[in-house]
Amino acid sequence: MGIQFFGEFLIDRWVITRGQLIEALELQEYRNLKFGAAAIQKKYLTEEQVEGVNEQQKTKDLLFADLAISMGLITDEQAKEVLTFQKNNHLFLGEALLELGHITEDILERELAIFEEEQSRYALEKVDMPDGISGANVVEVSVDLTRKMFNRVVGILVKVGTGAICDDSADEHLNDFHLTIAIPIEGGQKTRYIMSVSSDVAVLIASCILKEDATRESEEVVEDAVKEFCNIVCGNAVAKLAQMGIQADISPPESLPAIPTAEAGEISVVFPIRLAEGGLDLRFLVPGN
Repeated sequence: MGIQFFGEFLIDRWVITRGQLIEALELQEYRNLKFGAAAIQKKYLTEEQVEGVNEQQKTKDLLFADLAISMGLITDEQAKEVLTFQKNNHLFLGEALLELGHITEDILERELAIFEEEQSRYALEKVDMPDGISGANVVEVSVDLTRKMFNRVVGILVKVGTGAICDDSADEHLNDFHLTIAIPIEGGQKTRYIMSVSSDVAVLIASCILKEDATRESEEVVEDAVKEFCNIVCGNAVAKLAQMGIQADISPPESLPAIPTAEAGEISVVFPIRLAEGGLDLRFLVPGN
């Protein structure tokens, strides 16, 4: 079955329809306030301050609450109060489906138990690396920051599976994506960060980077925004590596016509990525051993 979100799992098992899932997700989005929105509601932060923290999150690997505290915008006690408010009022997907009448309690309990058992084999909060690859620290940090920045900057939760060395010649999906961006990372040896996205994910990234709906923007504008997102990821990765005593630099991002295959002396390391909607491919070209 592989890595899944609970909604996808329920659709695959014919428990709910995609339309019912969308309804439940919309209800969740309406009810589950982000930290910044909850802090505004409690009058601890202004909209301008929240926007400032969001901007800082592009360059600092910190959760919103921790960053707002470090910037002197809220106190520890205020942050705890907001986090408690979020926790007490959080609506889980199953609860949303129940509230909408799309599922019964008995079925939800049964399906959730099966789902949790199935997904327990995947370590979703850490990066599982294949053994013995060159530049493992660079790859691991870059994968971790990709996941975090999708959540913090774009507002998308992604699940990352175990990395694996890929045989490009047997990969049938190299041309499945709308946009592919590559960034070389020099950290003692050259590693290429390669992110490919479907058109809907590209537009969503662009909308968050541009802070306005990018649906009608030109292909060039969307592409530049996705490049900027990759720059944010890799720039944060370089900063994190420096904290670990590893010096690394990045080159400007480039757009590629398709996912590149490994050249002589290289290997492809691919990380399975799942998100609720759209397509995303994350891989690295690293020196072979």
